[in-house]
Amino acid sequence: MQDLVKSYNANAPLIQKFILTTLGNVSLKTLNVQLVERLYKTFPSLELLYKCDEGFVQNSPNIYISREDHSHIGVDRSYLIDELAIQKGFYISEPYISTATRHLCITVVYAVADGYLFFDFRLRKLLERFDLIEKNNMFKYMNRSSYAIIGGGLLFFGVFVVLYGFYTFAGYLIASEPLSIDAVFKPIIALTLGLAVYDLGKTIFEQEVMPRTQHVSETFNAKTLLNFSVSIIIALLIEALLVVFKISIHNYKDLPYASTLIAALAFLLLVFAVFIYLVRKSEKVPECTHADSSDS
Repeated sequence: MQDLVKSYNANAPLIQKFILTTLGNVSLKTLNVQLVERLYKTFPSLELLYKCDEGFVQNSPNIYISREDHSHIGVDRSYLIDELAIQKGFYISEPYISTATRHLCITVVYAVADGYLFFDFRLRKLLERFDLIEKNNMFKYMNRSSYAIIGGGLLFFGVFVVLYGFYTFAGYLIASEPLSIDAVFKPIIALTLGLAVYDLGKTIFEQEVMPRTQHVSETFNAKTLLNFSVSIIIALLIEALLVVFKISIHNYKDLPYASTLIAALAFLLLVFAVFIYLVRKSEKVPECTHADSSDS
């Protein structure tokens, strides 16, 4: 959604000029069936239109392409208007979420003889008409479906690994054999890995599958990688601790292998610490820039 707003803001003069010029070429004296049909043919991105009196009180139904909604007659629409800007005879709002259609849109207010006409344009279709964004609806559907399958699989296996950890520990408790280090640490490793996989699947669903009113256009989500990396590192540290315990009990000759594993994990922690430092530093840069601009 932020991508749509950015694309619109970058090309707003061109789009607004097209809309106003086209409306100026259409006779808007009388709001009738013929005018509505002509407007919807001219503007495929037009979602609905209605008319207000000179006090910005709606005196016509919401007119959609195939139906009318009379429930909004009498509603005060002055909150949509900049009274200084409307003195030019027109006003174009900033992008917002329409309560009527639940789509991102802009409202164009055009002055006529006995009031004002309000036009709600769906922003996505408006940008598609100017080839500012690609349609690719089929590709988007396939892409979202693929993410849904992958994310759902990660969620399933994350829960499965967690349940397996509980099942394994329950088996040790039921068995008559005494508890061992493996009996304690293996379920912990399973729970940690299950948490990491589940969190990754949840993030994929939230960002790529579920509909959002606020679309985050970041190509890289540091928080997701941080959470996943922390879970993996914890699981590896637990595994390294388990290996050390096993070797110390059974065979001291294998201690160099455990030392190598611990050294590798220490290097991984160092790299992870540097990564966190760089992420935190990059997050503070916009704030510092904003503060400098305000001081000036």
